[in-house]
Amino acid sequence: MSAEVDSHRVAAIVLNWNGWADTCVAVESLLVQTFAQLEIHVVDNGSDGDEAGRLRAKFGDRITVHENEANLGFTGGHNRLMSELLAGGEIDYIALLNSDAEAEPDWIEVMVRAAGRYRDVGAIASLMVFKNRPDAVENAGVLMLRTGEAIPRGRGGPVGDWQVESDVLGACGGAVLYRAESLRQVGVFREDFFLNFEDVDLSLRLVAAGWGCRFVPAAVVRHGLSRSIDRVRDAAFAARSIRNMSFAYLVNMPALVLAIGLPWLFVSWVLAPLACLVVLQFGYARALVRGRLQTLRQWREVVAARRRLRPLRRGSAWRVWWLHGSTVLAYLRFLRDVVVMRRRAAFR
Repeated sequence: MSAEVDSHRVAAIVLNWNGWADTCVAVESLLVQTFAQLEIHVVDNGSDGDEAGRLRAKFGDRITVHENEANLGFTGGHNRLMSELLAGGEIDYIALLNSDAEAEPDWIEVMVRAAGRYRDVGAIASLMVFKNRPDAVENAGVLMLRTGEAIPRGRGGPVGDWQVESDVLGACGGAVLYRAESLRQVGVFREDFFLNFEDVDLSLRLVAAGWGCRFVPAAVVRHGLSRSIDRVRDAAFAARSIRNMSFAYLVNMPALVLAIGLPWLFVSWVLAPLACLVVLQFGYARALVRGRLQTLRQWREVVAARRRLRPLRRGSAWRVWWLHGSTVLAYLRFLRDVVVMRRRAAFR
């Protein structure tokens, strides 16, 4: 490792919520990282059974355990510690690792090296593979569609097809490196999102402020995929997810992108729920309608958030537009997987 890379300080955070066994595996993968200047933090999000105490007993002073009095979601669970680390001024990068994920030993080192190559990048997206299928991609960053939807990039594809570094519009918060300087400028997660698409909102805010987001396939993490989220997934969760995704897109996208994309937004907001009814995806249709209505009721908050972001806006709206993925292909894959093949549910 070069002296320049080794001189940076990284804080890695794992958020635990009633996931003792998974969290221990995630922490152990961080303890064997090749990167030297790494401090490991575990935030316990109001777990039962004194899991915070058990983590302290197991790992001792090799990690720092923080306790929240209740389950504050992904956003609240991370924000307090992230804000403290940023305010301290000594941290150069903050890495987040899901409690149901396991990082390769060089994960941090690879991301820090990449961040050094791309000084204008605010977030490094990892290559996340399925724990039970390590030859298949769980996500290669986040793919934004012109309909305003965010989907896992490369999901289900062979790992070999995703070995090229590239600019993306979003990084999955389950395995990401954030440049501290960029977070000090744009802030941390939007607290009211609680859970789901908060990472998309933060990525798009970074891009709006002129920071890049870079996918680095050499930074590999094996992911159990939403084992904590599965415990709270219901109709309200689905509707809030749609609301979060819609809110993030409307707030962060350049006005030109929204204007050019109006026909695509019409497809997503009006035609997609109708199409879901036709193919008997009633739960998905209901969630789309409920989530969009929640967003519309918050139009004042959307306008206010766009106004706050205006002084930070940098970069080319055209570049943001071209970094979007193909909506047609994404919708065809959805029809194949959900309707024809019945391989997955709509919100997985």
